[in-house]
Amino acid sequence: MIDIKRTWTYLSDSKKRPILLRTFRIWQRRPHQVRPITADIHQCCSCGTSYQGNYCPRCGQSASIGRFSFKNAFLLFLDVWGIGNRSMFRTIRDLILRPGHMIHDYLHGMQSAYFPPFKMFFLLTALSFVVEHGIHLTATPSAPSAPVKVSANTSDVNEIIIQKAAEASDFLYRLSEANPAIFALTMLAFFSIPLYLLFRHSPRLTDLRYAEFAVALVYTANAYTIFSIVGDITHESLIQFFALVMFVITLKQFSGCTAARTTAKVLAAAVITIIVFIALIAIALIIAYVIYT
Repeated sequence: MIDIKRTWTYLSDSKKRPILLRTFRIWQRRPHQVRPITADIHQCCSCGTSYQGNYCPRCGQSASIGRFSFKNAFLLFLDVWGIGNRSMFRTIRDLILRPGHMIHDYLHGMQSAYFPPFKMFFLLTALSFVVEHGIHLTATPSAPSAPVKVSANTSDVNEIIIQKAAEASDFLYRLSEANPAIFALTMLAFFSIPLYLLFRHSPRLTDLRYAEFAVALVYTANAYTIFSIVGDITHESLIQFFALVMFVITLKQFSGCTAARTTAKVLAAAVITIIVFIALIAIALIIAYVIYT
């Protein structure tokens, strides 16, 4: 537990503040400490097996099972959506306080201590959608935008291309509204390619595979979404801006690059992604022009 009074004493004292900061940085780099195995002999309430340790070797039930409390009931309620376990809260905490170091630990084998990245991504994306748009029990879905009308006898190729572009834009909009998590994950995968090429040779990353970087980027997006949700709830633009900063901080801790170098790589990847996206649109328009001429 955090001693709030002692922490405030260190924060208010200019001489003790560097000690607190150094302690925090040491904690950031320290991997999650697994609870030591107890020496007591337990008898499993489910299968009756006598054993020594924290979990039953026969059925896997925890040795700390006891009477129900409000906390237990709340965790069981959350478990309906697959988030009623301690690793979810630990993952949120570490994504806020030590995101890059946590991702590094996860990729190096400490996977049982943290919530799965893709499962967390879908849950946070769904929560972000609810927070952003609200819950409307009686609302009817909005009608799609009307397509651009073109006369049946027209020979104007430009109008045909404009209509096809409008239809494609409307399709992408409806796709993002109907499947926000899938759409966001697709955009993230598209953005991950230039990021991987720029970050694969970093001080802290050796022999990094694309699949590993993709997992790291999903966790990075989760850290961004957490702060974005808080910003939407509080309507604080500063927190929403910090969500972008958190994206850079996470990659900085994960890669070991300096803040300036990490920012430059992220901006370069964004520029490359935009250029490629514009090039793909131009190719699509050229193909449409060739087909309809």
